[in-house]
Amino acid sequence: MAALLALFLFLSAAISAAALEGYSLIKLSSYLTPTSNSWVSHSGTFAFGFHNTEDGYIVCIFCAGFKERTVVWTANRENPIVPDNVVLLLTEDGLVLQRSDSHDIISRIDNSSQPIAGAEMHDNGNFVLYNSNHSVIWQSFDHPTDSLLPGQRLPPGGMLLSRASETDIKTGIFRLRMQYDANLVLYYVYGLDTAIDAYYSTNTYGHGNVTLNLENDGHLYLFDGFSVVLNLTTQGNHIIGTIYLARLDWDGILRLYSRSLQQEDSWKSIWSVTEDKCLPKGLCGINSYCTYKDEDADCRCLPGFGFAHEGEWSAGCTTNFRVDCRDTYLSRKYEMTSVRNVTWEDNYYSASRGLTEERCKQGCLDDCNCIVAFFKDGECRKQKLPLSYGKFSVNATDMAFVRKHFRGFTVAIFLTGSTGQRKGLTDLQKYVISGVLLGILGLLILSVTIYYTRRQRGWCNQGLDKFVLKHGSLAPKRYSYNEIKKITKSFSEKLGQGGYGVVYKGKLPDGQLVAVKVLKKTHDNAEEFVNEVASISRTSHVNIVNLLGFCYERNKKALVYEFMPNKSLDKFIYKSKSADPNCSLGWKKMYDIAVGVARGLEYLHRGCNTRIIHFDIKPQNILLDEDFCPKISDFGLAKLCMKKQSIISMLGTRGTIGYIAPEVFSRNFGVVSHKSDVYSYGIMLLRMAETRTTVETKSSQSSEHYFLEEIYEHVLVQNEKIHDLMTKEEEEVIRKMLMVGFWCTQTAPLDRPSMNSVVDMLQGNLQSIQVPPMPFLLSSPKPHFSCSLPLIVETHSSSYGLISHY
Repeated sequence: MAALLALFLFLSAAISAAALEGYSLIKLSSYLTPTSNSWVSHSGTFAFGFHNTEDGYIVCIFCAGFKERTVVWTANRENPIVPDNVVLLLTEDGLVLQRSDSHDIISRIDNSSQPIAGAEMHDNGNFVLYNSNHSVIWQSFDHPTDSLLPGQRLPPGGMLLSRASETDIKTGIFRLRMQYDANLVLYYVYGLDTAIDAYYSTNTYGHGNVTLNLENDGHLYLFDGFSVVLNLTTQGNHIIGTIYLARLDWDGILRLYSRSLQQEDSWKSIWSVTEDKCLPKGLCGINSYCTYKDEDADCRCLPGFGFAHEGEWSAGCTTNFRVDCRDTYLSRKYEMTSVRNVTWEDNYYSASRGLTEERCKQGCLDDCNCIVAFFKDGECRKQKLPLSYGKFSVNATDMAFVRKHFRGFTVAIFLTGSTGQRKGLTDLQKYVISGVLLGILGLLILSVTIYYTRRQRGWCNQGLDKFVLKHGSLAPKRYSYNEIKKITKSFSEKLGQGGYGVVYKGKLPDGQLVAVKVLKKTHDNAEEFVNEVASISRTSHVNIVNLLGFCYERNKKALVYEFMPNKSLDKFIYKSKSADPNCSLGWKKMYDIAVGVARGLEYLHRGCNTRIIHFDIKPQNILLDEDFCPKISDFGLAKLCMKKQSIISMLGTRGTIGYIAPEVFSRNFGVVSHKSDVYSYGIMLLRMAETRTTVETKSSQSSEHYFLEEIYEHVLVQNEKIHDLMTKEEEEVIRKMLMVGFWCTQTAPLDRPSMNSVVDMLQGNLQSIQVPPMPFLLSSPKPHFSCSLPLIVETHSSSYGLISHY
């Protein structure tokens, strides 16, 4: 028996050695620079290395041997551009990018947890890292960007993200998702996984673990492990001398390409999910609609609107058009323009049935809040702005009425008689016209005088005026301070108080309850106020608190939010002897809240025109509506970074102790980015899950952040039962929340998942989540930080996002 075992081991070793002889292994300490050669596959078809784009160098996999480089995979997709003075180095600890002059590590390409022994660029376009046993520990096929290569599969939960444009390699606005329910769906990337944001689906529900596969002959299909669920393309295409590529293009359409290996050939599209180039939702941004021009998609703005950024369709259209509700000449100053045969997402605030077109127009004209109304089959729906997902169709019977200024409304109203015919001017009419003109001139002079007076006195905030002018009717409503007093009944009912102001309960004239945050007079930072108003007004998501209006009047400032009757999450997750016994949520509701917050953060990180990093995610800033739907509040601490940036430089340390990511304190842990929010969310998720466990801990309340080591050991490592009374389903959900929480709180930012991945893990199977390493900081003694750090400690903070004083 021993002899047979020895023979078996000898043969296994010989087979492994023979197999490795065929590998063109890339050894440790091998490196590349932007100007050096690449790591090329054995046949020379694919290469791994640097590629120079119009924005700078990227690290990628591309088709080699052709005049034009076709990029099929991109490293660090959210921030792919690297400096010129970098070195890509293969080390035992990872494939890292570091500066050639200082050796500072910029980023890590892989996320393998084992020591690396070598790498290889395969002929099928897969870049692979091996350990010392020659086992694959990381491969690019497991982390697709916008393309799928033959032999590659998109697993349940997997996703392709389009490019920003044909030449811009950064993440675009469309995603292809292989859902856990076996359905392959195309979505607008900033939307939710719901039908309203989807524009293509295979409708293959209920087939188990289905994957999207591409074969060497260009056969693209869905497979459940036993049989083909759906053929997207036919099989049996030419193989010899031909390569295939499936790609989610920048315009939101999934296409299959082929080309021969001949130098003079080019890629040809041989299949696509649709020929309708206006089908992808979001191709044309808000307040615009998609139509056709020479068989290509073309975006057009609503009448009276203009493109926010010329040449960038997805940025949508905006206007400075405003309606003064105090004006008694509404019907005579405005008219309605028709936009026919265009369908939109219906987001109405008022609907009336049994109307004619003219009555629908007049009803919108008489309503100072109405800018756009939809009319179809006798029903008139007044719409909230902005409008989304506009698409022209010759078969559509939809009609939109858009308010605009009536060009004929000038002093000409004095020039017509009762019959409507033009007459000669009488002396009285001349006096009236002269008076009107003098009055207008006087108002202009008075306005200019007031403007410069306010500018001299320093209380006219130019930033706010520009903001209101830029956003026009899309800006939140501006209230006077007297209106704020009426809304709050002279500030009679206080909801909470923080370091920067007080929150009061109020009621709008239409009966809607609101929360009014009145900012203190002593810290007059107009720029910070404008940033908060601007950042919140740009957001529109079911899990983001809705800003209804604001007040800015000299040194009096206030924000008007929707009212959240169930207050904040903290009262439901903190264990205390004095806690309200009714403050308890079931495990299913707690899980739904966790997913909702993750979706809201995903939207802030990826879904806004300006990417928003919150910097103060904690239970006190998660508000709950009447249905316990979570809404993220408090953008006073948010830093905005432009869409092309994912890493920001911190001018000051912000946040709440216990939830602040380690890199905020020290750059030794990494760079500050949206991953800092992921850490804070992870701490909150762990505390939410901890309320459902019966694991005894030794930590006191003052060091509750570090009791998690014992939960990690008992629940995740030793697999102990979480609670004696839990069902199997409940235990699986809580265990999943703990797993995701520990992944989010990894010490190094690069080791943490994005919020998009967090949503996938929470909604996926527990078995598909790998047990994370125990985060170093959560198992360490509480660190002592210098008193000179501008930390923020809040006491008695209220739920409605009070800006902390620092």
